Amino acid sequence: MHQLYQVEQRHRLMLPHVEVVYAWMPPFEGASRTRKHRLEVVFSEHDHVALEQGGRTYDVSVAPGGFYVIGEEPTTLLRVPEFSDTLEIYFDEGLLAEEAECSGDLRSKFIPTLDKNPRPRFTVEGNIIGIAHVLRRATLGLHHLSTMEISTIEHILARQVVGAGQPAGSAKLLSPRRLKRVMERIEDQLTAPLTLRDLAGEACLSPYHFARSFKRTVGLPPHRYVLARRLDRAKRELVTTNRTVGEIAYSLGFENLHHFRSQFRGQFGVRPHEMRQAIRGGR
Repeated sequence: MHQLYQVEQRHRLMLPHVEVVYAWMPPFEGASRTRKHRLEVVFSEHDHVALEQGGRTYDVSVAPGGFYVIGEEPTTLLRVPEFSDTLEIYFDEGLLAEEAECSGDLRSKFIPTLDKNPRPRFTVEGNIIGIAHVLRRATLGLHHLSTMEISTIEHILARQVVGAGQPAGSAKLLSPRRLKRVMERIEDQLTAPLTLRDLAGEACLSPYHFARSFKRTVGLPPHRYVLARRLDRAKRELVTTNRTVGEIAYSLGFENLHHFRSQFRGQFGVRPHEMRQAIRGGR
């Protein structure tokens, strides 16, 4: 595990109807063609990623936790200027057909994200990012998925990519506008104290109702999602700065260095100093 983050690494998890690949990649420039019927979640934040599809080149920016869908026509990755941390999800066509049939719309298709906008931005989708955090840990052998969890995850993901919309009874889901405000507040305050009431205020809900709606929308309780984002920020700081592990941990609100190291290893499979040594040793 010590060399997990030194060079490009891929970890595969095969579910009954979905293939998941967790990829950690150094900066890239070249031409790498993707596979069709793919959902990709990007944990790292990026600007000026170059993609090509159908003879058109796109200058893409990606929010931390953003995702995109590749349909019938694969894309070609041309340039990623920073280290990237992604989850690739591939679907069995039978699952997609089943989900489309259950939605009552047999015309539902695998809906790609790219449009004609030359500078698109891939943003956060609540259901997807919560599931992605679970699947990343599962691919690294850090989380065991139960049969019920696998089935639930597969159908939520399939519903997303065939464009079938939200399931019935979704009134308690956070609206995209409110979710965006909450996510932006979290990103803005990763290094500052943040309470449940702060986030509930962004969604115009009571803390109790917000916690329930957030978990239903994102797939993680608010505290677990904020923890995951702070660990991702810590990972970025380890890669891009010379700050000590303690300085990074304390700046992100971890009062106990042992707890930070434990949580970091639980999320990424290595200790903070091991990740830093591996990355710098590979340059």
